[in-house]
Formats: sequence, C-alpha cells, structure tokens
Amino acid sequence: MTPLALSRIESEIKESPIRRITALLAEAKQKKEIISFGGGAPSLAPPKEVTDAMISALKTDPFKACSYGSTKGSPSLRDKIAQDMAGRGVELTREQINVTVGATGGIFLALETLINPGDEIILADPTYVGYPGPGLMDRAKIVRVPVRWQDDFQIFPDALNEAVSKKTKAIVLLSPDNPTGRILDRKNVEGIVEIAQDNDFWIISDETYQDIIYEGKHTYVYPLAPDRTLVTCTFSKSASMPGLRLGYMYGPEKTIEAAMKFDQYVSLAPNTLSQIGAEAFYSSKESYLKNTVLPTYRKKMEKMGQCLKKYLPEAGFTKPQAAFYYFVDMSNYTDDDEDFANKLLEEKEVVLIPGKFFGENGKKHERFTFVSETEERIEAGVQKIAEMVE
Repeated sequence: MTPLALSRIESEIKESPIRRITALLAEAKQKKEIISFGGGAPSLAPPKEVTDAMISALKTDPFKACSYGSTKGSPSLRDKIAQDMAGRGVELTREQINVTVGATGGIFLALETLINPGDEIILADPTYVGYPGPGLMDRAKIVRVPVRWQDDFQIFPDALNEAVSKKTKAIVLLSPDNPTGRILDRKNVEGIVEIAQDNDFWIISDETYQDIIYEGKHTYVYPLAPDRTLVTCTFSKSASMPGLRLGYMYGPEKTIEAAMKFDQYVSLAPNTLSQIGAEAFYSSKESYLKNTVLPTYRKKMEKMGQCLKKYLPEAGFTKPQAAFYYFVDMSNYTDDDEDFANKLLEEKEVVLIPGKFFGENGKKHERFTFVSETEERIEAGVQKIAEMVE
C-alpha cells in the first residue's frame, strides 16, 4: 500500500545533526568512554535558588504550579526581564516582552511574524544550524554572507551590502555566535544597523549567549534600532536550565503582540513551573555567572585551545570570545568533515559536529564544544583526534 503523501517541505527538512548526536549519546549514556565535543548544552546544574523555587511551588500549591498561564508569560517574570535588561541599557516595558519556548521558539515566532512568500532572509555562513526551519524554507530565499576564521568570523558591512536586494526582509544576527564563539564588533553592528535602516529591513538578533562572555563586550542591537529589531534570548545557557525550555523575545510592542497571536497556536502558553524557576534565577544570577559559570567554562576553553595548538598544529581557528565552541578549520587533515566526524566516532569514540551543517563555508571545519567534558577528558579527546589524523 502506497503511504499517504506528506507536505512538500517535509522532504526538504534535514534532521539536525546536533539533535541526532544528542539522541545517539542518550542511547549510549552507559558508554563512559565516549568523549563528546558535540552538544551545545551547559554542563552545570542550575542555581539552587531555581530548583528550590520549583520544588517549593510544587509542594505548597501544586495546582497553581501546573496550571495554564498567559501566552505572553507571567507579568512578574516579564517585569524581572525588563529590570535585568534595563541594567544593560535596554529600556523595555513588560508589554514588549513575550516569554517563549526557548530561544528556538522565539526565532520561529519572529520568522513567522515577519516573512511573506518571496522574501529574502540573510544569514551568516556559517551560522547556527537551526535557523532554516519549515517556515523560512517554505516561503523565503536564504542569502548567505560568508565569514572566515581569519577575520574572526566578523560580518562586515561591505559584504552585507552585496547580499542585500529589494526583496531583503531581515537579517538574522547571532552574537555571541554558535558555532564560532565570536562577538560582533560594535562598529560592524552599527554598520549592519545603518544598512538595515537604509534598505528598510528587519534585524532578528539572537542573543542566546549574551551572558557567556570571556573577552570583549556584547553590543545590544535593540537600542540602536528599536523600530526594526526583534531580539530572542534564553534561560538555557545562562541559568543552565535547557531542559526547562524557556526563553523570551522582545521588540516593538505591536510586533510582539503579532508574534503572540502565532504563539497561541504553537505553544498556547509557556511552562508555568519553568517560569517560577526563571524568576528565582534573577536573585542569584550575577553571583552564579561570576563565580560558577564563567570561571568553569573559561578554564575549559583555555584548555581546549592549548590542546588544539599542541596536538593539531595544522588546524586553523580563532580563540572564542564567548559561548561554548571552537570552530576549527580541519582542511589540512580532511576533505570531508562529515566523513571525518563519522570515522572519529566509530574508531575513537569522540564526537564532533561537522561544519558543513552550519553552512557551505563551514565545510572542512568541525565544531568542538568545550563545556561538556572535564579538562582531563578534553585533552584525552583531542589526543584521540590527533591519533586518527596521524
């Protein structure tokens, strides 16, 4: 019997290689010998304040803790977000904020709210693998702006200008970046904003890693162009609560209201218990990031950089300023990054993410996540990679 037909776009959507690796590792979790440089999740537990608040809510009023809430999210959490962003120079009201199912949910809502058939959306190449989802692929043309490790993966205004057309509807910026770990220089952000204003298109700014910064300073896009910027953020990285699936988006109030209409049919409302944990996070956020998250991840970042230089001297890379990743040019070791990653897993039980999945310009690169393993296992893993290339 011939199976019933599915949507046309279903056949064009590829399984995320990162989610495939996550599933593989979940199945092989008993195999402690597997060293994973593959995932993008924090390796720390959330602050005690977060878990205590959720446990207390379940014990004292389980009905309320498990009830539906507002589609936009609880007013008290949105007030906390607005207060936190004000401390960064971003002035918002609670009505400009929509709590989402992670930054992924925010990106989806932003694209659904803005895109019409025939529009063009500009992405860096390479950039995060999760942007070309169903809504974008089905309706818009993706235009790529190549970036290189030799230029610290910067998006230069001149290169962006060449990609802009009359059909350009938005650019998606990710800074700090996944997979490269770079922060966009302020002068480049200002140049990008000027081009968006001159050509009348939107900026979708994904600021997932805004708190995970080791060197340099993050430039907040919204204050530079508040009339044409939608921002997505998440609690997954900063609060180490990725499985609780909570983030937020902000921008012009009318645009946020429009996004909320889509959200009513996608998620209905964000997780109530997760919001309780997120609200509690703000009481310890500064100390948790300063004393736990950044020192822990910085040591691992430095260790991986030392190991890459020592054991893979012909690899090309730039030191990440932020986030969880090195994006490494392996062209002196392989012509096929996907085949290399597959053989590495099979022969050496080390996990990498092939660079080709992040864009055409990512070919012959591999993404190395440094937060997932101990410093000892980071060295052991890079040594195993060196053994294979030898």
